Amino acid sequence: MSQLFYLRDSRSNVGDTCMFWAKNGLGYTSDLNKAHVYTKEEAQRYFDSRETDIPYSKDQIDQLATVRVDHQYLPTTSLPFIEHDTDCVIHIVGDYNGNDIYWLTDAYHSVEYSDALVLPQAEALKKAVHLAKYNVETVIYPKSVIDHIARRTFQVSNVNKRKMVTGAGIKNNHPRKRNRPTTGRTRGNCPDCGKVTWGFNPYELYTCAEAKNERLGLGYQLFDNCEDVKQARSAA
Repeated sequence: MSQLFYLRDSRSNVGDTCMFWAKNGLGYTSDLNKAHVYTKEEAQRYFDSRETDIPYSKDQIDQLATVRVDHQYLPTTSLPFIEHDTDCVIHIVGDYNGNDIYWLTDAYHSVEYSDALVLPQAEALKKAVHLAKYNVETVIYPKSVIDHIARRTFQVSNVNKRKMVTGAGIKNNHPRKRNRPTTGRTRGNCPDCGKVTWGFNPYELYTCAEAKNERLGLGYQLFDNCEDVKQARSAA
């Protein structure tokens, strides 16, 4: 296995597709063919600088890559077909996964372009007419045109940090964040005596008596003032 990596920006995705640093630092891209490839040393350095830029093994990402088509690169005008037997693919209009579009397949539709049904133009037109009867809007494209804009992508569901990051030799040098348990109460000061009080309503100043009653889960005023609370503490 080679020691090469893609650098993922883990802060956001497009649909369920991961974003990676593009070649030469030119922003981010979902197209693996446009993603910058880093050595292990470079990847570790970037990861150490910012923990959201996570290096993933290039070999493992490439093995799980899927081919999809971004709607932004579709032809804006209808294209003439060269021959009636030209291989065509059928885009199902209306559904998107991020920027990626869906294609007619044997099992209805899929965002994976490799699953698209490939038909001669005449058969593709018949399919489109049939689907229109069920109010399914379609657009037919020559396969050769879509092949030119299709790109390799990687999905969040395939992320495995243990194998693709640490298992590939990248060290996580960032301190582990510990989540402190919380009661849900907010700290304040008793407006009568100034002692620290805790209450569930962050917009109220709790007296000692109010905080004590709430902490005991009482629906009535067992304690009326700070002195009552002080005496209860002494008795305990």
